[in-house]
Amino acid sequence: MQVPNVSALFRRLCQQYLDGYVWVEEGDKDAVHRLIDEGADHLVFTGGGEIAKHVAARCAWTLTPMTLELGGKSPVFFDKSLDASMLDAGIRETLELKVYKTGQFCCAHDYALVHEGIYDAFCTKFVAAVEALGDKRHVALIGRRQYDALKDKIADAAVECIPPMEGSFVPDDTAMTVPFSGFLQPAMTSKFLTGEIFAPALPILKVHDHHEAINIINNMVTGKPLIAYCYSQDAAVAEAFASSVSAGNIAVNSGPQRMISNFNCAIGGIGPSGMGASFWGREAMREFSNRKHVIHAKSGFAKSYFSGPPPAPA
Repeated sequence: MQVPNVSALFRRLCQQYLDGYVWVEEGDKDAVHRLIDEGADHLVFTGGGEIAKHVAARCAWTLTPMTLELGGKSPVFFDKSLDASMLDAGIRETLELKVYKTGQFCCAHDYALVHEGIYDAFCTKFVAAVEALGDKRHVALIGRRQYDALKDKIADAAVECIPPMEGSFVPDDTAMTVPFSGFLQPAMTSKFLTGEIFAPALPILKVHDHHEAINIINNMVTGKPLIAYCYSQDAAVAEAFASSVSAGNIAVNSGPQRMISNFNCAIGGIGPSGMGASFWGREAMREFSNRKHVIHAKSGFAKSYFSGPPPAPA
């Protein structure tokens, strides 16, 4: 169990305020197996793809329907058509999800694809925005495993970091904090780009145009993303992105908060990023409801070929 204190608090609060409505079961994979084996009308799992494979296999034994909310590896494309204000907004949206939510959020921007026409301006604005954070640039990871994994990705990438990690802005092994940074042009085979980051780090790749960005997204070894973000003021580019990128969801000039708070949206992944619709709205109601058809004869027995012809019209 990664967060035993949070788990214990959550259970206590649910017992205190939601007794009879919500049950919190604490434990490891054995507890999960037991709960699945008991059978349920529907199961929801939020987490990584590798564990999801085990959950899905276990559910298969009881034929339990599932909704899987899995890893994002969600890209964001910054187009050359963005004016200064829109570029600032896109950078801030990306930065806040990596800092405020520590990057440990399935809908967070995982890596950035920046049009070469605004690459230098993007990097300059990005550095200024991160430096303006001051001490808030230090972001705590949820556990030792996640902290060590991020340090390993940084060492593996071995690329220029912006702003630089130096002085007081270096990883702290005791506090398990890492200063949020961008990493320029990591190799496509690097650990940054071959697995979900889920941490306060942003790989930044320069691309020739939106066609190259689309090609990179559609050929990532991690598969189809949960959300693909396109920040562009060119309607043709936005349309090409939305129609060509295969992802669970597409967000044009928007971050995840506006999407997941919209009752008209059906948030869900595709393939490695999940299956089914979650959160809320009409699609979520359909996801967690049993489509039960009921027929009720108007009068007498609704006869058929097997029980005899229906009565003649009066």
